Amino acid sequence: MFTIDSEYLWLYNHRMRAVSLFGEKRLVTNRNEKDFAVVEIKIWKVPKSEYYQEGRKFSLFLVYLGEVVIGIDNHKPKGPHLHLGNKKVPYDFKDEETLLVDFWDLVRKAGFEP
Repeated sequence: MFTIDSEYLWLYNHRMRAVSLFGEKRLVTNRNEKDFAVVEIKIWKVPKSEYYQEGRKFSLFLVYLGEVVIGIDNHKPKGPHLHLGNKKVPYDFKDEETLLVDFWDLVRKAGFEP
């Protein structure tokens, strides 16, 4: 019979790769200029850690004419934060649904339609 001791399980759990939960790339319409921007959304399930306490890693960005207009991500060591043009401010992550709602609200406020 094969058994796994707790030391091996710890090692396995901490080497587990990210699992994609959601990924999308699409064009959105700029209401003012009548042209397009690119939105890319990625959400992964990752092992809970000091840097990913919720067990999620995410990256949601709106890029227009090669410049980041809106972004929400949580790469280490910064944790969850917003990119608003060149400014970065903390973001209070609650769950994936709220994250997506917040992102699309910011996209609309920036003058783009999904």
